[in-house]
Amino acid sequence: MNTMAVSIGVMTIPGAPLEGCNPLPMFHKKDEVNMVTPPDFPEKLKENLGGRSLVLPYRMQDRYSRKRLPLKMKTIIMENEYLKATFWPENGGKLYSLFDKVHNCELLMANPAYQPGNLALRNAWLSGGIEWNFGALGHHYFTCSPLFAAILKDENGEEFLRMYEYERTKCAVYQMDFHLPAGSPLLYAHVKLFNPFDQDTTTYWWTNIAIPEDGNTRVLSSAEQVIVFSAEGLSYEKVPDISLFPGKDLSYPHHATRGFDYFFQTPDGARSAWEAGAYKDGMVFFDRSVAPLLYHKMFCWGNHAAGKHWQEYLAQPGQGYYIEIQAGIARSQMHDKLFPARSTIEWTQCFGGMRLDRAKLHDTSLPEANAYLGEQIDEVIREDELMTVNERLAGLALLPVAEGQLVHQGSGWGALEALRCQRMGDGPLPESVCFPFSSIGEEQYPWYALLTNGVLPEESADVIPPSWMVDPKWLALLEESLDRPGGETWCSRLHQGVMLNEMMDRCHVAYEASRWGRYGEYRGKARQALERSLALQPSVWALRCLFAIADEEGDEARAEQYYDQLFALPAALVDFAFASEFMGWLTRKRKYEKAWALYESLPASMQKTERLILHAAKAAIKLRKLDFIRDVVFAHEEYADIKEGECSLTDIWFEYCALQMAAERGIAHPEGAVLEELMEEAWVKCPPPAEIDFRMSAERKARYRMEQ
Repeated sequence: MNTMAVSIGVMTIPGAPLEGCNPLPMFHKKDEVNMVTPPDFPEKLKENLGGRSLVLPYRMQDRYSRKRLPLKMKTIIMENEYLKATFWPENGGKLYSLFDKVHNCELLMANPAYQPGNLALRNAWLSGGIEWNFGALGHHYFTCSPLFAAILKDENGEEFLRMYEYERTKCAVYQMDFHLPAGSPLLYAHVKLFNPFDQDTTTYWWTNIAIPEDGNTRVLSSAEQVIVFSAEGLSYEKVPDISLFPGKDLSYPHHATRGFDYFFQTPDGARSAWEAGAYKDGMVFFDRSVAPLLYHKMFCWGNHAAGKHWQEYLAQPGQGYYIEIQAGIARSQMHDKLFPARSTIEWTQCFGGMRLDRAKLHDTSLPEANAYLGEQIDEVIREDELMTVNERLAGLALLPVAEGQLVHQGSGWGALEALRCQRMGDGPLPESVCFPFSSIGEEQYPWYALLTNGVLPEESADVIPPSWMVDPKWLALLEESLDRPGGETWCSRLHQGVMLNEMMDRCHVAYEASRWGRYGEYRGKARQALERSLALQPSVWALRCLFAIADEEGDEARAEQYYDQLFALPAALVDFAFASEFMGWLTRKRKYEKAWALYESLPASMQKTERLILHAAKAAIKLRKLDFIRDVVFAHEEYADIKEGECSLTDIWFEYCALQMAAERGIAHPEGAVLEELMEEAWVKCPPPAEIDFRMSAERKARYRMEQ
């Protein structure tokens, strides 16, 4: 008998919990965002090329460790006789596991641990499963944050899962409906993006699927032409022959000796596309999707020691090896996409597994393997069948959510925005989602007060502001309030400055916006608002934002002066983020003595903060404080906050080893070419300890990404 059920549960997993957020507003970079392309790069593929990563109004989730505890994780499970799908609503709706009951195997890389790593837009990110990336370039804002979740019923009375949120950088809503019908070997995801307002914006979507890398996993696809991004630049090639790895079949990612990715270019006019991972035993995981989700990607860490360390670091020793196959609505993750006013974008994607003839998957040419697998996928779900399913699920996506159907709650920002729409005659937000008033909390309270009372409440300058806001519609409300009694305070002027400094052209894709943006005008107004805030009440918050503006303008002396004033205020120690940012800036400017002096002036408890140790290490190695490098930096337990592509620890290791060799050989004060020669020798003779090796390449000085 065919059955299907949805249930709510809890699983226990070893993990390092998030321990708070960075309080500083992280402004976007206002430099050029277009990518440099080679002369032979196709003109059509250059259209809308150039993306921008944004953080504000969100805070960075950079507080976590490597100390794991038994964590209780809420689950929503959809199960029929073929598949068992386990979702994590507390972590962006991640599909943690997709278990194939017929073949008794896990189709995804189901991570055995909950270990945040510094890879997402807001820092914290979890490997494994399927992640649903919406908003701006990068792993999304909610990857370690909750979504709303509701259980609904279709026209046949069968339950399905809806998860959704209000996304604040693009002022848009995204909704994901998951269906696992009784008797179906496929899980279906119907995604719908909403721009409910009268202004164009841009959007971004990539379904990020982590599948096991078993040492012989082959990536197959309905397309073979790819865009390759690397440190050397962009290229347009055809798999499996990629110029970076001559003589290697790159349909097998384990042939890559560095972190690497490429983007499949589905031909124009196609209505659907698919991508798959074929394992060495003949088991296959695949996804198929309809337009506009037509582009696919392969990412791997690279078959080298540090690449393996990264994967184990995000999971468990000896476990967690994976590659990513992804699907997106633009040609690559560096291609922006216009999202017209008052419009929606939607599609259906399905996921499943099958066991096939191993020889036809692995012992043939890539075109032959692709053709064979394409025929087998058609046996499971033909293109016309998926188009029919898409039409049906699009109708179900219109069903409204009642508050009583909610099984998990997200943030209060959607409810706040719904109230603003009601009071200002804007929007409205989609009827298919429900943002209950009860979700409004401490973060939303100041803005709720502005909406209802006409002024922003004044906070103490010595405490962390509850939240940041960047939406131009809220800026208009704030500026209207400044002339009202009690409206102009140090706090209201601070938020005005933050919002003005983050203003950007949201009506064009990134490349065009970089030419049309009025950054100088907004920056000047932001500076005036922040200076007014300082005049009303000195605060570390206004000084830090003025530092950011001066730094953006290249005024190094003025930027440094603002931070000097900031550290004269007691509130500079309210959070280690101020010291971390200033020390990082000082080391980049090669002001090592001052960075070290700042570190030594901090409370002992703050000096133990991991990121501050890393900044201090960069100063210490240049100041030849080798005892600190040995006894503190390399004696520290395994680091947690290492960014993807960051080589700070290994850079320090090789320089430290070079200095040790210099001392042994009686070379006093090695610098310049002498030091460089010693570091080259250290690269060969002094491999770094595995726990500090986070390089993305086994090649000397090879960069992971092309510098913009």
